[in-house]
This record gives sequence, C-alpha cells and structure tokens, in this order.
Amino acid sequence: MRKYFPSFLLALALHLGIIGLFVINMPSDEPVTQPPQKIPEIIEATILDETVVEAKAQELRQQQETKKRAQQKQKDEVARQLRQEKQRLQRAKNKRLQEEKQVRLRKKEAQEEQKKLVAMQQKVALEKKKQQEQVKKRLAEEKQQALEQARKAEAERVAEEKRQLEAAKKEVARKEAEQQQKIAAEKKQREQQEQLRIAAAKQAKEDKQRAENAKKAQQAVTAAKGLIKHKVTQNWNQPSGVADKLSCKIKVSLNSSGDVMSVIIVKSSGNALFDASVDRAVYKASPLPVPKDPAVFKKLRNLSFVFAPD
Repeated sequence: MRKYFPSFLLALALHLGIIGLFVINMPSDEPVTQPPQKIPEIIEATILDETVVEAKAQELRQQQETKKRAQQKQKDEVARQLRQEKQRLQRAKNKRLQEEKQVRLRKKEAQEEQKKLVAMQQKVALEKKKQQEQVKKRLAEEKQQALEQARKAEAERVAEEKRQLEAAKKEVARKEAEQQQKIAAEKKQREQQEQLRIAAAKQAKEDKQRAENAKKAQQAVTAAKGLIKHKVTQNWNQPSGVADKLSCKIKVSLNSSGDVMSVIIVKSSGNALFDASVDRAVYKASPLPVPKDPAVFKKLRNLSFVFAPD
C-alpha cells in the first residue's frame, strides 16, 4: 500500500488543478454589462445607415459564437482529461489489487506447501513407527508359530494314532453295514419287481376297461345319432317342387335335456327351400333323444351330420 501512496498524491493534485482550471474558465450565466455609451446629441434629424448597423451586429454575434465554441472546446478537453485520469487511476488500482491478490495467493501456496511438508514428515515418522511395530509383531508371531507348530505336531501324532484306531473300527462297521445294505437292497428289489408286476397287471386291466368303455360310448353315440336323424326325418316336410334326392350337412347344438340350442347349415344342398325345411325339421323334433351318460352326451353336444331324406 505504501508503495503506491506517492502516485496517489500526485494524481490527486493533478485532479484538483484540472478542476480549478475548469472553474476559472467556466462562462458566467450573468449577462455582460456594457459600459454606457454616450448618446450623441442630436442637433438635427439624421438617418443612420441600417446596413452598417446590421453588419456591426453580425460581427458581434460571430465574436460571441466563436468565444462560446472556444469555451465549450476547453470544457470538453477538461472532461476528456478527467476521464483519462480516472481510467488511468482505475487501471493502477486494478493492477495493485491484482498484485495484492498474487501476493496473497503465493502466501497461501507457501502455507499449503508448509502444511504438506509437515504432513509428510508426520507420515514418514508414523510409517517408521509402524514398521518398527510390524517387525516386533512379526518376531512375536514367529515365536508363537514355533510353539504352535510343536504343539500341533504332538497333537497330530496323537490324533493320527486315534484316527487309525477309529479307521479300523469303522472298516469293520462298514463291512457289516455293506452286508446289511446288500441284503436290504435285494429285498427292496424283489419288492419293487412285485409292485411293477402288480401295476402292469392293473394297467392292462384298466386299458382293457377303457377300450371297452370307449367302444360302448362310440356305439352309444352312433345309436344316438341314428335316433336323432330318424326323429328329424320324421319331422321333415318336403317342400313342394323340391326333389327328395337333395342333402345338406348341418351342425346342431344341444343341451343336456336334448333341447336344440342352434342349427347351422355347414354345407348347403344348393336349394334354399330344402335347407330351410331341414332347419325347421330340427327345431320341430326338439327335444332330440340324447344319452343319459354325461361322457357320451359330451360327444353329441355339438353334433354334425348329413341330412338326406332317402
């Protein structure tokens, strides 16, 4: 700060001088007092030359304008110098602040380096102490390991003798267990073979029964279809003008009571009157004869057959 104090005083003095010069040369707003002119005594009426008067007035106005411009120019110059001086002072201030910032930064860096050095010294001392403790610990562990190895060797010798004795006992027990397992396995195998034989016989009997049931069910379905076709045929009325040699395939949906739920012409006979007469015959024949066995009825719930009157 003391380094820049003389420069600051010099700049301040220059500012004060410029301001004083500006005040001295500042034009006054008060009108300029002209000394009274002696009015010539008019002896007789005289006509003044207006051209001369106007020229004189014009000259005075030009002089005043020139003076005003000179004053304005001087004011502008003073203002320009003030701005330049302010800019110079601002640059000097910025430079000083920047230098102070650099000084603080260098000081901070030096402090950080000192902290790092102290930390590194502490770390080295701690590492050295740690190494000494590790050496001491390793020696103690090696001594302890030697004692443990001696005790372990003795324990292993005793354990080996005991193990050999136990192994001999286990071998005898193992052979006895193997003999018992062999006997049990043979018995189990005989039992499994008998169970397989019984299961195979049972499966064969069940397969035979299912085949007989399927045959009976198919026979029942065939019989039911014949009865249904017969009843539909009995309820069919041949339309006039339509040959009885026609045929169509229909699909009939039934409920468990034999009531007709829907009729669909799957394959038309080609004659709309014939197809319609078959549709009416099916509904007229409802309820149709269906078996009581649910398994058999399941195959007739949605029944498809060809209707041919002949």
